Amino acid sequence: MKISKKAFFIIYLLGFLWAVATALPSYIQSSFLQQFVSLKYVGLYITLATFLTLLFITIFPLFIRRFSNYRVMMVLLFVNIASVLFLIQAHNRWAVLIFFVFVYVTLNLLAINLDVFLENISDDQHTGRIRSTFLTIMNIGWVISPVLMGFLTGDQNRYWLVYLFSGLALLPAIFILFTQRKAFRDNIHYKNRTLADILKIIWRDKNLANIYLVTLVLRFFYALMVLYTPIYLNQQFGFSWQVLGVVFTVMLLPFVILQMPAGALADKYLGEKEIMATGFLIMMIFTGLIFFLDSSSIYVWAAVLFMTRVGASLVEVTQESYFFKHVDSADMDLISLFRDLRPAGWLLGSLISVIILQFLPVQFIFLFLSIVLLMALRPVLSLQDTK
Repeated sequence: MKISKKAFFIIYLLGFLWAVATALPSYIQSSFLQQFVSLKYVGLYITLATFLTLLFITIFPLFIRRFSNYRVMMVLLFVNIASVLFLIQAHNRWAVLIFFVFVYVTLNLLAINLDVFLENISDDQHTGRIRSTFLTIMNIGWVISPVLMGFLTGDQNRYWLVYLFSGLALLPAIFILFTQRKAFRDNIHYKNRTLADILKIIWRDKNLANIYLVTLVLRFFYALMVLYTPIYLNQQFGFSWQVLGVVFTVMLLPFVILQMPAGALADKYLGEKEIMATGFLIMMIFTGLIFFLDSSSIYVWAAVLFMTRVGASLVEVTQESYFFKHVDSADMDLISLFRDLRPAGWLLGSLISVIILQFLPVQFIFLFLSIVLLMALRPVLSLQDTK
């Protein structure tokens, strides 16, 4: 793509639409699946979806090199929307599983398409600000989605309607890509490396290895929190989906408020490592607090969840900035592997949650997660700052 303000605007807008489509069903997917299988087996559906996502992301660079990033993204948009339409009409658990997997996989792959386009017009000197702006705009989509989700779900648990709006959110993306197809010409010479070559690069570069590990922990955190916080608050404390929609909107505000200032600080002053470590400490403390919290006050829960995302927002923007300062758009294989960590975190989260729930109540998931976050401080502190 040609570097211009228009190019940034288009990619930021596509990122916003993708975020809405991804965020809308994220907090109700467990409850949606629970209509077809028991809670303890919901994690197995997520496990299969994330495992297949890992496989597809591994071979995804081959398709982009062969057909171009633009063409692949256009196909994925059509497949996602069609899969959503089939999913909301399915009544058999196996049909639900198939179309749920299609929706899940395509949304993850679309994130890589966006990364490749954005990295193509970015420079290292402004990576923190570019990535923090991109994340902030996407997170606006995440912030408005819980309220919309609560409204759509209603008292009748209309989970199908949430998925429908998720699919409809991507329709404008098809129009934008089609009308701006000349601007999306793919002239990048992508590096063609085997998985063994990529693993050697990561093994030799300890900073890359550590940032991959940090990102995996962050995605693991998101997986467990998104899967089990809504169910825990809804079933254990009786909070309605409308109330939870407002709570989750408040919870996500740090991603909109803090990430752009944090990105600018990382570029000019502090560097990523210090901000990242602070974020992990905040996440650890307030995630652990959920295990001990037995309050029926929605304000208390909103405050605690808000603080978990204060930490997560700082970690997210700095790990993005740090990683993309170490790669360029030709390193699509490294970018693809980096995005592979999202489903990998969900895969680990869903598998471990199934094991925990076989023996312990759901609140023990938050205690376990807090311990994992504490352990993540070691790779964070081992990073060599980019400043």
